[in-house]
Amino acid sequence: MFSRRHFLSTFAAGAAATPLLGKSLEVNPESGKSHFNVTDYGAVGDGQSHSADAFQQAMDEAENNGGGYVFVPAGRFVLEKTPLIGTNVHLTGTGRGSVLIGERPGDHRGAALISNKGQQAGGYEGASDWSISHLGIDSPKTNGIVVTHAKNVYISHIYGTDIYHHFIDTAGKNIICENLFLTGHSGWSVFQIDSLSGAQTIWDGEQAVAPNHDGTDTRDLILRNSIITATAGNGNLPRHDTSIHFHGEVSEGFLFSDLILGGADNGIYMDDGLSYSNIQMTNIISYNPGRAVWLEPSEIKQHNISIRGLIHQPEKSSEELEGYHGITIYGTEKLTLSDITLIPPDGLPCLEAIELDACEKVEISTVKADGNGGTAIKIRDRREGEDTVSRYVKISNCMLDGFSAGIEYENNNDGGDIFQWKNLFIDVQNPIVGENLHSD
Repeated sequence: MFSRRHFLSTFAAGAAATPLLGKSLEVNPESGKSHFNVTDYGAVGDGQSHSADAFQQAMDEAENNGGGYVFVPAGRFVLEKTPLIGTNVHLTGTGRGSVLIGERPGDHRGAALISNKGQQAGGYEGASDWSISHLGIDSPKTNGIVVTHAKNVYISHIYGTDIYHHFIDTAGKNIICENLFLTGHSGWSVFQIDSLSGAQTIWDGEQAVAPNHDGTDTRDLILRNSIITATAGNGNLPRHDTSIHFHGEVSEGFLFSDLILGGADNGIYMDDGLSYSNIQMTNIISYNPGRAVWLEPSEIKQHNISIRGLIHQPEKSSEELEGYHGITIYGTEKLTLSDITLIPPDGLPCLEAIELDACEKVEISTVKADGNGGTAIKIRDRREGEDTVSRYVKISNCMLDGFSAGIEYENNNDGGDIFQWKNLFIDVQNPIVGENLHSD
């Protein structure tokens, strides 16, 4: 029998965080009820019985009572369609023991395992102030937790075993994701930052239903204190084989901190043609065999990106790699890289440890990089046009060892100069390569 005391002891960590969502519970005084159990509505955690309607009924009653906590006890619960969480509702389980499994008929695959109400809303007018926590996901036929047109969302203590698309896919704002253990396998990128321009469907029991694709993007998202080491993709595209994937359009406001990444080929990847600004990454360890950070080029320059405290020590890839890359960033104004340690696998030739294309107002400091040939820091103007030159770059307090070139600059356009460096310890064949470089 589910008791309030048992629930509170199980949910202590998650409940402590829910005030971050803004609203307090406004319990209906007529019922006085704020805690609900999906098994009281017919859910059965036997790994076979369909339980989506029971989940929906429990969450609806919580919402109708002004908000509440919906408990998922230990078991394996099959969701044959997508339950939608409402405003001020907090779905929580026992942790890894409360497992959600999505079911799709025949050869159908994809659509959200669980999402939120307001699928046809505009902007961020869907359900708000909701949370999902302390649940396992083992759902190789579906997408995972999909945030759609929502705001003020908290996702915590999610244990990811298997998923068809992404364990978490966001298109909302004011989102906190923390204490994630996504360590199994993801068919595509493990954690996706999205916009509502396609996909993000739900399953109504018979077919996939699309939300309002009005271009609503993800903004103001915090991802912290998590281990994201699930393998991802099938190796055909970088965006399908990455731990964290920027896949929206134009957005801003992202804090990543205290993360361990691995499994997928790349750590943090942004598609070409996008533009994300105001990004801060701190205290990240990447074991990804490809790049730790790879932000592709875009016609729209991104601004204010800071990476402070990154260790990239790739696991040896099962596939033969062309060579080692650590960080690759295109078209950014106001870029900071500091406290970076780059350690290629033994015997793998290095291409560029740090590669910056058409970046402006850049500060690079406290980089420790070992190489096997190649270039430690390469800066260039790859594209034509006055707005794509690299300039105002300062490099200081770095230790670069074992490369063919320490700092290399390719100037393809006029106006791309004003470079300074100081306090460099470079034990390479050619410490400085290029023109218009000035020692301070």
